Amino acid sequence: MPKVPSIPGMPSAPAPPSAPAPPSAPTPLAAPSAPSTPSAPTPWSYCRSSSGQTRMDQGSQSLINDPQAGHTILLNHTNQTAQIFPSGQAPNMPSMPGSAPAFTPPKPPIDVKDLGTKMIAGHMAQGKLYTYQMPKPPQMPKPPDVPQAPSAPQTSGMPQAPSTPQAPGMPSAPAMPKAPSMPQAPAAPQLKTVEVWNSPQLQMPLANRVTTPMGTTTTIPQQVTPGEPPPSQFQIPPGYKVIPPPSLSPPSIPKPSIPKPPSIPKPPSIPKPPSV
Repeated sequence: MPKVPSIPGMPSAPAPPSAPAPPSAPTPLAAPSAPSTPSAPTPWSYCRSSSGQTRMDQGSQSLINDPQAGHTILLNHTNQTAQIFPSGQAPNMPSMPGSAPAFTPPKPPIDVKDLGTKMIAGHMAQGKLYTYQMPKPPQMPKPPDVPQAPSAPQTSGMPQAPSTPQAPGMPSAPAMPKAPSMPQAPAAPQLKTVEVWNSPQLQMPLANRVTTPMGTTTTIPQQVTPGEPPPSQFQIPPGYKVIPPPSLSPPSIPKPSIPKPPSIPKPPSIPKPPSV
């Protein structure tokens, strides 16, 4: 269609009203996140003799501690093997969450609180709450600095061009002093609490609760049977093979290798003057 020329001075016709935009659909609300569920309980059994020997059974493994003999025995019932460790060097049970049920208070605690007494599984128990500061994780060593390449030697005998003198410039304005930085607040110390309930009559722990920044582990008994356990509970079963324990030394950290510096380039040769 050809356009009609507009007459100067005449007002233009108003534009027709546009149709209203349809209302946008409401945005659905995000579903609330499900609360974290506690991990499944891990069954275990623990017994102690009148002479101080202890045994803990969990899963396919057993840990026997004999303070009089000065060693700890780790039994693997799947492949029927036994490993003997010196006292104080035995590893924790692989499936043991944290330090439960070792019931060993931290040494030295920074605070000890008496929790009184209460009945646990039909036996009177005395409670203590130990609080101590967790050690800081070790830091990796910094790699050594990379050596810089040596500068190329200057050619002897070649004159250097004189530098162009620069005109004196206006003196620069002094720099504004920097504002002092605000001191940072010290990080809150990482604490760990161990709540231990011991039975004076049975001379053994009955329950504990270990709380760290990673979570809480609670150990409670389902059944307590008083009496002297048989001596075979603290011995290596017949038919089990004794194997040497693995090395307990920490793995060595690999040292970073230092790259070799680049070789120095040879100076160019000076051309000989032509013969007369």
